[in-house]
Amino acid sequence: MSVSDTVGTVAVIAPYDAGNAYPLAFARHGWRTVAVVPEHRLRPPAYRNAAVAAGYTGTVVHRGVRQTVKALRALGVSAVVAAGAGGVEPAERIAWQLGLPGADPASSPLRYDRGAQAARLSRLGIPALRGVRATSPAAAVAWVRACPLPGYLLAPATAGTPVEPVECADALQVVAAWQAVRDAAVRYSGSPDLVLTERPPPGRFTVRTVTRPDPDGRPEHVVTALRARPPSYRTAQVPSSRTVQLLRHRTARVLDALGVVCGPATTRFALGADDEPLLVDSLAAGSAPHVPLSPGQSMTEWPPPATARPADVPPTVTRNARILELRAPREEPSAPSRAARLAAPRTKPVQVEITPRFRDACQQRTDM
Repeated sequence: MSVSDTVGTVAVIAPYDAGNAYPLAFARHGWRTVAVVPEHRLRPPAYRNAAVAAGYTGTVVHRGVRQTVKALRALGVSAVVAAGAGGVEPAERIAWQLGLPGADPASSPLRYDRGAQAARLSRLGIPALRGVRATSPAAAVAWVRACPLPGYLLAPATAGTPVEPVECADALQVVAAWQAVRDAAVRYSGSPDLVLTERPPPGRFTVRTVTRPDPDGRPEHVVTALRARPPSYRTAQVPSSRTVQLLRHRTARVLDALGVVCGPATTRFALGADDEPLLVDSLAAGSAPHVPLSPGQSMTEWPPPATARPADVPPTVTRNARILELRAPREEPSAPSRAARLAAPRTKPVQVEITPRFRDACQQRTDM
């Protein structure tokens, strides 16, 4: 691809484990990519030695916003995208300094931190899973005692962390699982904070969106994919029209509340009573295989034109939300290489087994 064929250059922030997905996805739409990789001391431990994948036209080591902005400006970067939760804050600060469209860096945690998101939605009266952001098992146990529920879910506070949450039945299991989940959270996100929530109902959905300004300059949240998580909807390819409408409206409200003004986001919901969507978490970061661009478009002109939309899925816009596609493309199963399996983060649930001796020790700690 020659320079004359490119639409522009996009900086991909912290593409630790994305491989060459971003260069390939953007190249198909005429964009060059520059990898912005934080220096070793700024990375989570799991990614300290991660190498930059092939395919990027350049690499910038991020040591500070001022230096990075200067380097990206020299490379002609016209768009910035975070490759994951670890890239959200630097991406928003860099975009702000470059004068590019983006969210307010002062509120960056709203775009990736589960605790900050729940607190924000609570203030606005938008339903979400009940929970608490905790820095110690004592704080989590105090919340369990104040809010007795049939079950709980313990997870890293940072959304998108490749660590499976742990289901806990009571305070003793929360204490038993705490250290393992905390260690995994630190390893993959750099943050030791955890979130303890009520156990989500079985009906769960993932909504992928891209936000762009509408003709009036207000954020328009475009739904590009909606997936139901098995086994709740094992036999249904597409959820009911009522559920789709509820999820679409709720997604728009949530993204507005979290200050998402442009770019991609992945938002997860659980369905409560009367199919009420409850926010699980939202991550305003890129998803490379689903970069919704077409040649000639700028990063603020998402989504693709109507010709890229299936003919049998008419666009509908309600409360600044548009549905383009309800069925995600099917992925062909493939056997990962041994090296890929060894390099992949552990995502299996942490097994919690409480022996009588450990139960007595936990009971003493919780009674203090």
